[in-house]
Amino acid sequence: MRAIAIVGLVIVCFLFSYLVPLNQAVSEDTKACLRCHGIGTLKKPLDTGESISLFIDGKRFEKSAHGALDCSSCHPGINLKNHPKPKKVTSKKDYIKEFSPNCLNCHPKNALMKPAVHGEIVKKGEIYCSQCHGSHYISSMKEWKNKVSFTEYCMSCHKFDISKTLPSKEKISLKVNEQEIKKSVHGKFQCLVCHDDFSKVKHPIYNFKDKKQYRTEMTKICTKCHTDKELQKNPAHYALSKTASCIECHGYHGVKPAKVVKAMPENQYCLSCHSRAISKKMKNGETLSVQVKESDILSSAHKKLKCTECHKEFSTTQHPIRVFESIADYRAKAKDICNNCHQDAVKKYDKSIHAEALKKGNQQSPECLKCHDYHKVAFITKDKRASSDLCIKCHADSGKAFKDSVHQQAIEQGKQNAPNCASCHNSHDVLPTNIAKLGDSCAKCHKDVKTSHNKWLWNPPVRLTSFVDAHFNSASCASCHTKVEKAILLTLVDRAKGKPIKEEEVAKALNVDTKAIKGKIDQNGDGKVQEQELWQFMSSMKSKTNANLAGRIDVLNPNDAHKIEPKNKSIKDCAYCHNPNASFKAKLEVNKEGDKPIKFEVDSKALNAAYAIPNIKDFYVLGLTKIKILDVLFFLALLGGIAVPIGHITLRILTAPIRRKRREGK
Repeated sequence: MRAIAIVGLVIVCFLFSYLVPLNQAVSEDTKACLRCHGIGTLKKPLDTGESISLFIDGKRFEKSAHGALDCSSCHPGINLKNHPKPKKVTSKKDYIKEFSPNCLNCHPKNALMKPAVHGEIVKKGEIYCSQCHGSHYISSMKEWKNKVSFTEYCMSCHKFDISKTLPSKEKISLKVNEQEIKKSVHGKFQCLVCHDDFSKVKHPIYNFKDKKQYRTEMTKICTKCHTDKELQKNPAHYALSKTASCIECHGYHGVKPAKVVKAMPENQYCLSCHSRAISKKMKNGETLSVQVKESDILSSAHKKLKCTECHKEFSTTQHPIRVFESIADYRAKAKDICNNCHQDAVKKYDKSIHAEALKKGNQQSPECLKCHDYHKVAFITKDKRASSDLCIKCHADSGKAFKDSVHQQAIEQGKQNAPNCASCHNSHDVLPTNIAKLGDSCAKCHKDVKTSHNKWLWNPPVRLTSFVDAHFNSASCASCHTKVEKAILLTLVDRAKGKPIKEEEVAKALNVDTKAIKGKIDQNGDGKVQEQELWQFMSSMKSKTNANLAGRIDVLNPNDAHKIEPKNKSIKDCAYCHNPNASFKAKLEVNKEGDKPIKFEVDSKALNAAYAIPNIKDFYVLGLTKIKILDVLFFLALLGGIAVPIGHITLRILTAPIRRKRREGK
């Protein structure tokens, strides 16, 4: 069948040679080829499904730069003796790649390399000769340049996938989508309006070290028309133009008119700038990224909100410039946005230890953004681990201790009432542990706690829960439910108000700066408060305030409070505390406003001295604090209590005869 087709084609070509007159200007060799290739429908189907047109317009070819050449000049492997001969062609691209080297027969490579830009393209081999110059209707360069518009001249190369690799190894695409330009605000411009250092005879090569420099230099093109004076009409846009290049937001060639951008849905309008890597500079020189990832918003709890529902002072027509001292200042004020919807949470946070620490300049202290992020605010879930992991980012030691607890085991077992960090410390109103009343948090879950403790913690023969209360008030839950080192913690309190005395009040009473308090307590600077030092400090405080010391038993290392053991391993031995040989360290606490207390190590002898009697409020454990005079007084009182009835009975017995005689004398 293929042979029959070839014979048929030869016959058609022979007949066509008599029917189609050819221009006499072309060579006899070319005329012979055109007898077949002058047929408009002549095509070659390819395996890829593509087809190559084999038609050559003789008149157009005659007028081309190659019109006087024989076909064999470019197709040296083809002549009338061996043609037509079927040739295997896999694809158009392979066909072009195979035949382009034929151009080098007349156009040596070293000549092609002389125009610098043309040489770069030839060297890379990304584009082949016929893709720019065509195959058979090639005009002379001079004629072609005079005929085409500047944009057509540029697009002859820039319509292809050409690129430039910078010294930074970054790659810039130099392909230009002409349709994108036509739809842009610059659609009617010729290329040279913006690229005025280029022409049909001049094509400079830019040497930028990286993309950043490239974008910065290209922005200078925009400022030829969009001057500083014009940009200043929109302060926010003007400020942005000083930190980001024009093309980062507006693109290279598809620049849309402002009215088109403003007609976008609100969130898309905002993201047209904020989806890019832009930043904001603070007064102190810090920079904050104000880039917003759309994917973060769409996966967040706020995905249905418009940008202006949080950023109320902004709109498609209004964009104020907000000024902040620092990133910390920005973060602290961000809660004002959250307060639009979450007033209760913000109110609680303002009372927390975290808010107080942030006010004092601790930039690591969390606020809304630190925990919930800027735009990828997570949904509130029942996942106990996720909530705790958030806290562990800052409280790693506590998190490590918690992993060894019975509570962590409950979480891993999937128990719904298993506690996490927020269960005990709350989510927003997190308080210092010494005033947080964490025992109340335990009671939220362990509702029968008094009854269960009263089964073993009682004072025979009376079984009252008030006895349990006395222990709960003077010992933390963790002190019995952990196997860690314990301590007696003494807190400075106001007798009249029943509240801890703050650091500022102590400084005022001692007439010193808060930084000098330590020197007033630990006078010899040995790092431990001795007996005499403690009671001198208390004497000074009592002369100005209603100071007293309230004591409690707690774990020595606060992180260890998270290592809660199962109840069958808890301490249920009275002698553990009520023992003259019980070894507890002692700490003196001075409370700070909304912050962790200052702790001073106290020599345990200070608790055993007679000075302790008037100073330790509601805290004396018989046998533990070992204040001998109290022990003596207690036993004297006990002895007196026993001696009075015994003495009374003895006296009655001894005086019985006398009383009898008196009765008989009557």
